[in-house]
Amino acid sequence: MKLLLVIFFLLSSPLALAAEVAVVVKEKAILYSDMELTIPIGYIRKGKKIKIGKVARKRGTVLPTVASGRVVYIKSDDVQSVEQLASDNGTYITPKVTDHEVLIEEQKFEDDFSENNHVILLTGNMATGADWKTLADSEENSTISQVGISIEHRPELRKYSWAVGLHYLNSELEAFKFNSIMLEVRLQYSVLRFDWLALDLVAGINGSGDARLQNSQTGQEARGNLYGYSFGGQAKLFPFSQIGVIGGAEIRRYNVGNLGDIELSDGSVTQFKGFNGAQIWAGLTYKL
Repeated sequence: MKLLLVIFFLLSSPLALAAEVAVVVKEKAILYSDMELTIPIGYIRKGKKIKIGKVARKRGTVLPTVASGRVVYIKSDDVQSVEQLASDNGTYITPKVTDHEVLIEEQKFEDDFSENNHVILLTGNMATGADWKTLADSEENSTISQVGISIEHRPELRKYSWAVGLHYLNSELEAFKFNSIMLEVRLQYSVLRFDWLALDLVAGINGSGDARLQNSQTGQEARGNLYGYSFGGQAKLFPFSQIGVIGGAEIRRYNVGNLGDIELSDGSVTQFKGFNGAQIWAGLTYKL
């Protein structure tokens, strides 16, 4: 009975009906459990020989193969058939494919920090909150602007990623100007991911030892520190390509301390505690 089941499986397998030998040409060709290429389960290293189905799927972009006794899928661009790799005189010997040559490295997703790194250049604007507006004589619609550069590490086989960056903050009122250079660390989790799009939940912490508030009325500059957090979501187009586009919407809090008393135009003094509000930002990414 078991023999009959094995024979039935082999005959019903799409690879058994029409298969050819191919060689992996990418450094790490990712294997997926589904034809939509949304669930990575491992990879095969460059130079490995595998059997692939001759009939490509998804308009020629996906090929079926077998690993660990089940049908999985691989990108067509990641492999080349032996015929394609034949010598100039057209002669070749079809290599024998054995089980150990098809290596699915499941549970061995080592995270090489020298790979999958992206530079992000970004700019954005954030609502300042009530504390900043108390420093103004009028209801000015002020925002705090942000420009920055980050290094993002986004492994292809993990849903988690992270980014570290430096950001310049700047906001101006009629009588006051605030600026700071802060360090930010962010953790990202992909809730939806395709080759062309990643949707992430993000959370981060930030801080600076050099927050400056300039008072044009008194000509004084107060210096303090800044620390805070952020959480929200972001979308990245072409997340694993050489060039991509990224943007997000977040809630942010910047606590500012050790500035001392702030003198207002009417002679009264107050304390400035920081910024709190929603931020929208966008940027470009480049894979290193």
